[in-house]
Amino acid sequence: MNKQYSSIAVFDVTPDSKVAIAAISVTPNEVVLSGAWVFSQSNKAEISLVLSDRLAIPLSIDAEKLFTEKALGYKKVSLSDFFSEAEIDAKIGLKAFQEFKDEDPKKRKNLVQPTFFEWNEAPNLLQAASVLSSLGITDRYDGSATEMLSVFAAARLVQFYIMKWHEDESSRAGRKYAEGTDAEITILPRSWMI
Repeated sequence: MNKQYSSIAVFDVTPDSKVAIAAISVTPNEVVLSGAWVFSQSNKAEISLVLSDRLAIPLSIDAEKLFTEKALGYKKVSLSDFFSEAEIDAKIGLKAFQEFKDEDPKKRKNLVQPTFFEWNEAPNLLQAASVLSSLGITDRYDGSATEMLSVFAAARLVQFYIMKWHEDESSRAGRKYAEGTDAEITILPRSWMI
């Protein structure tokens, strides 16, 4: 996986036998929604072109069964793995800060503790619209296709969390106490970079 660019597809099947897909492009400098498609489920060639060689989050068991990781060549990732790694990295960053400060308390008493996002429990992406609403973020653009609404909301929520990851990485890596591999900024959690 390229450490400077990644593409993530969020997808699901619809009751009217379609597949809705939203893509997120991630670089060190930006996290953008970069595409949206609605295909008939029978259009497997087009679906494969969009999903192959991407990280992907199928929103339902049906989507995952109909369009498998093995058959379409994507790498399935989960938001719970993302949250687990982000929480661990935040704890490691806070611990490293405290150890650095404790080495010389008199000289370092005025150091400002880094702040990290609170990576509690990953939300269910099928509830993304209500989570976005609670964060004050719109879950759709005007004119969004009805088939895209739940997928688009889930993609926007994933985008939000990736941006929070970027903020945490910048906060952690910009500190004097973060050295060696701890100072390396990644565009996504390592579990998503494999």
